[in-house]
Amino acid sequence: MVHSKSVLDSEAKVWRGIWHAEAPARCRSVAWRACKEELPVKSLLVQKRILDDATCPCCGNGAETTAHALLHCEEIKRVWFASPLGLRVEALSGVTSVSQLIEQCVSVLDEKAMGMVCAIIWSVWHRRNVRLWKDKKLDCKHVMGRAWSVIARQKWAPPPVQHVKANFGAVVRDSVGTGMGVVFRNSLGVVLASGTNLLEDETFEPEIGGALCYKWAVEQSGELGFSNVIFETDCKVLHSQWNLITEGKGSSGVSFLDSLLEDCKVMIDGTGSSFSLVRPTANKVAQRLAAAAFDYGEKIWMKVVPEEASLDLQSDMPASADK
Repeated sequence: MVHSKSVLDSEAKVWRGIWHAEAPARCRSVAWRACKEELPVKSLLVQKRILDDATCPCCGNGAETTAHALLHCEEIKRVWFASPLGLRVEALSGVTSVSQLIEQCVSVLDEKAMGMVCAIIWSVWHRRNVRLWKDKKLDCKHVMGRAWSVIARQKWAPPPVQHVKANFGAVVRDSVGTGMGVVFRNSLGVVLASGTNLLEDETFEPEIGGALCYKWAVEQSGELGFSNVIFETDCKVLHSQWNLITEGKGSSGVSFLDSLLEDCKVMIDGTGSSFSLVRPTANKVAQRLAAAAFDYGEKIWMKVVPEEASLDLQSDMPASADK
């Protein structure tokens, strides 16, 4: 088959967009296979006479094509809309395939955002397989949490010059309380301050504990006079809900989690601060501090961390030195 130059240029653009995206190879591979119509969706298997029924296993409405499975299924539309991209699939003009979606995204998104596109495609495909083979339905938050988990930073890295990075974490112990920890570091990886806090006899779901810790960390950054702070957590549920809140897509009813995050949003507005998700391996100093909170209670250290967190701090330094 002979392809026109425009078709070849379009395919090359899609290829570059996927393979330059900041996402693991497995995510980029699924995205590329989707663009090439190589994923084993039911409509393809019917064409190959492997199956007799092409009905979508997730919604039961219409044939499961690649575009339906990853874009147009009603349940999947909600995933794209709830993502940081805030994508309304039904508003995309002329997009009838994943390849066309990627081509449009490449024109307006950077490599980091393209990484999110590939991660969502990968996570949505995983959701479809779990539904088909295990008859288990994964909700929107689970799908987005899985997407975030594969593109989150795995090693601690220092912030840009003139920024401060604040890693925070919470540990909940039944019948004991909620321990919190935070560490502030500069672009050289030098500790500016660290702290612990303890809510005795108060236990919460992990994301609530994380949100309380986030609010406390924001308060501490203000008291210490820090601006342009990059707050980092390893709680996927907390970060996913934060993205919904900042995009104005929070739950219709006012929950305690949403209320806490709304407070944090108001507190960091205009400060140049932001909120990111990392792997637990990039947040281990904060988690060590949170555990130490059960011994120290509320305490702030300037320019150091307590001895319990010193080894974790040292292990972060090679990543800092490579920056």
